[in-house]
Amino acid sequence: MKKNLIILTSVLFLMTGSVWANGMVFDPTEYPTVEEIPISKTGSNTITNSAAKLPSNQNIESEIKSSSTLSQDAVSGQNGNFSNALFELDSAQINIRNELLEYKAKYQEVDTQYQLIKEQRRVLANQIKSVEKRIKSIEKSKENIRKTMI
Repeated sequence: MKKNLIILTSVLFLMTGSVWANGMVFDPTEYPTVEEIPISKTGSNTITNSAAKLPSNQNIESEIKSSSTLSQDAVSGQNGNFSNALFELDSAQINIRNELLEYKAKYQEVDTQYQLIKEQRRVLANQIKSVEKRIKSIEKSKENIRKTMI
C-alpha cells in the first residue's frame, strides 16, 4: 500500500510540474511579443490599433540582419580560434617530433657505445679465461715437477 502511495504521489508531482510550467517551454523568449489588441466595434479602428502595436517588417528585417552579421562574426571568430588552436597543435607536434628524433639519435649513440663496450667486455672475459687456464696449467706442471722431485 505504501509503495503504491509513493508511486502515485511521484506521478502526481511529475504531472503537476508540467501544468505549473504553463507552456513556458514553448514560448519564444527571443522575439518581441504582440500585445493584446482591444476589440472595437468599428473594423477600421482595430486595424489601426493592431498596426500600431505590431513591430514593423523593416525593424524585424534589420534585427535579423544585425543578428546574422553578429553570428557570422562569431562564426568567423570561432573559425579563427579553431585555426589558431590547430596551428598551435601542429607546431607542438613538430616540436615533439624533433625532440623524439633527438632522443632517438642519443639512444643510437648510447646503444652503439653499449654494443662496443659489450664486445670489449666479451673479448676481455675471453682473455681472462685464457690467462687463468695458462695459470692453472703452470700450477699443474709445477705440482708434477714437485712430485717427481720427491
